[in-house]
Amino acid sequence: MVTSEGRQQIEGECPIMIAQPLKRTYAIYMESDEESSDDEPPQIIEDFLAGVHSRYPAMNFLQYAGKLKDRGILYLPTATGFDIRFYQSKIGMPEGTALTFQRCASKAHMRVERAKERRKTKGKKKARARPHASDDNSEDK
Repeated sequence: MVTSEGRQQIEGECPIMIAQPLKRTYAIYMESDEESSDDEPPQIIEDFLAGVHSRYPAMNFLQYAGKLKDRGILYLPTATGFDIRFYQSKIGMPEGTALTFQRCASKAHMRVERAKERRKTKGKKKARARPHASDDNSEDK
């Protein structure tokens, strides 16, 4: 005898649950604003200078903001394209300051690029875990 709750019961015995067939389930992945922002604007040079200046205040990096902007260096990725001699001759930085600036700019830019790659890789892994459209259609037939 089967009860209304889906249990099978033989007279005088305890009820036994009948296993219901499982349907295929998929995890749903929704991108957040943080993960989908591969097109983040690059760091503005003044913000970068303020950060470097806070670590190396004696070098007074903030004084170079105007000269960098005059040369069209408005964002961090642009600053990484120039060598130490450029910062010495065109911006007027002493050797040590130019070296520190160029190293800090390169490191900061590399961190940003690695973070982008991690987000892309993470997104690809999640995309591989998603079902294909053909899987959904095959169940309906």
